[in-house]
Amino acid sequence: MKHDHISFIDYNMDQLTLPMDISELIPSHSVARVVNEMIERVPDQHFLKYYPGGGRSTYHPKMMAKILVYAYTQRMYSGREIAHQLTVHLPLMWLSGFQTPDFRTINRFRSERLKGLIDDLFKQVIVLLVEEGQVQLDSYFLDGTKIEANANRYTFVWRKSTEKYKEKLEGKVEELITQIDGVWKEEASCEENEKTVISPEKIQNKVKEWEGKLEKEPKNKELKKAIKVMKKDYLPRSLKYKKNLSICGDRKSFSKTDPDATFMRMKEDHMKNGQLKPGYNVQMASNEQFILSYTLHQRPGDTRCLIPHLQEVKAKFNIDPKRIIADAGYGSEENYAYLEEKKQEAYIKYGLFEKEQKRSFKKNPHHQSNWVYDEEKDTFTCAAGKYLYFTGEKKQTTESGYESTIRVYQCNECEGCPFRKDCTTSKYGRSTQVNEAYQELKSKVKERLWTDEGKQLYARRKIDIESVFGQFKGNRSFRRFFLRGLPKVNIEIGLISLAHNLLKSAAKKAA
Repeated sequence: MKHDHISFIDYNMDQLTLPMDISELIPSHSVARVVNEMIERVPDQHFLKYYPGGGRSTYHPKMMAKILVYAYTQRMYSGREIAHQLTVHLPLMWLSGFQTPDFRTINRFRSERLKGLIDDLFKQVIVLLVEEGQVQLDSYFLDGTKIEANANRYTFVWRKSTEKYKEKLEGKVEELITQIDGVWKEEASCEENEKTVISPEKIQNKVKEWEGKLEKEPKNKELKKAIKVMKKDYLPRSLKYKKNLSICGDRKSFSKTDPDATFMRMKEDHMKNGQLKPGYNVQMASNEQFILSYTLHQRPGDTRCLIPHLQEVKAKFNIDPKRIIADAGYGSEENYAYLEEKKQEAYIKYGLFEKEQKRSFKKNPHHQSNWVYDEEKDTFTCAAGKYLYFTGEKKQTTESGYESTIRVYQCNECEGCPFRKDCTTSKYGRSTQVNEAYQELKSKVKERLWTDEGKQLYARRKIDIESVFGQFKGNRSFRRFFLRGLPKVNIEIGLISLAHNLLKSAAKKAA
C-alpha cells in the first residue's frame, strides 16, 4: 500500500535549543511576572524584621512569598501540591530560582513567618498599586462573606448548653456539700437571695478540707465516696465548663477542632436545611474590584463588624476612606453616629429604606411617618384624629455599650375606635416610639443616597465588592480555609487577597 509523502516537524529531545534563559519562556504579561515585580519592589526591611538572625541559612523570604502568592493565584493551596509543582510548573520554577523547599518548609513559612509579615506585605503592595494609579482609596465598597473553617462540622460547643450544664452541676455540688457538712458554711454567710458561685477552686478547697477530715475519720464511707465523686466527676466537669465558657467569650458557640471558629449559617447550604457550620465572617472592602483591606470576625452579623473593621484597617493598613458604601446590613444608629463623628460619608441603607419607597407604605394611614406631629404640644395625631401623648423616655444600650434614647407616645382614646383592629393589637391601645437622633442620622443618609453621586456609588457596590467574592469563592474555589486559628486564617485571607490583586493587575496590564 502506497502512502503520500508525510512531513513532520523535527523532534529531537537531546538537541540543545535557545533560549537557555527560562525567563524568556514566561509571557510578558504573565501573573508570575507581576508577582515577581511587585514583591521585588517591597523593601527588604519589611521581610528582615521578622527574622531574628543566627542559626543555619534559610530560604529567602521574598522567594517564599513569591511562590506562595503565585500558588494562590493558580488555586494551589496545599503545601504538598506547591512543593510538587515546584518541580514541574515552569513559572513556579522560575520564581523559586529552581530551589525546591519541601512541603514542611512551605507550611512552616506560611503559618509562622507570615503571621506578622502578611499584613505588612499586603499594605506595601497596595501602596505600589496606588502609586501606579491602579487603585483608588476614596470610595470604600464594604461587605462581608462567611468562609467555612477547617474544622469538624459536628464538634460544636454551645454557650447556653454549657451554662445550663454548669448550673445543674453546681446544684449537685451544693447538694453533696449540704449532705456531708449539714450546711454549707460559706453559703450560710451570704445574703439569702445571693447565689454562691461554685468554682473549680472552691471544689478543690472543699476536697482538701474533706481529705483532712477523712484522716481523722478513716472509716467514714460516706465521706470517702463524696471525695471520690468530687475528684473524679464534679471537678473535671467544672474545669471543662469553665474552660468552654472562657473560649466562648461573648460568642454563642465555638468548634472543638478550631476554637476560634464560630458556628454560622452559610450561603453554601447544599443540604437546604439551614445547617450551621464553623466559620469566620470575612469583612472586605474594594475599589475597581481591587481588595483594599480585609479583617476577620467571629460574629455572624455584619452590623457590629463595621466599627471594629474600620478601626483595624486604620491601624493595620493606614486606610481612612472618605466614603463608605455598604448594604443595609450595616445600617444602625451606632454605625451612622460613628461615621458622622469621624467625618466619613455613609452611603449605607437602613432596614426600612426600600420599604419606605413603596406606595403601600406611603399611603398607610396607620404608620407613624404618615401622622401629623405637633411640635409645640409634642403630640402625634393618628388617622382617626386621636392624640398620642408623650409619656416618657427609655434608654437602650447595645452590646458594645452605645446608648440610644427612645421617646414613647401613647394614645388613651383607642376604645371603640373603628381603626383599632388595623392600627394595633395591644390591649392598652396604640403607642409609638421615636428615636430622634437615629431619625436625624437616617434623613442625612437618605438625602445622600438620593443624590446622583449616591445612586451611582450604590449601584457600583454590587458590581465591585460582590464580584470580588465571586472571583475567589467561585473562580478560585476558595470556600474553606486550610489553616486553623484566627492568626493563621488571617494569613490565608491575606494571601488570597494579594493573589486577587496581582491577578487583577496582570489583567489590566495585558489589556
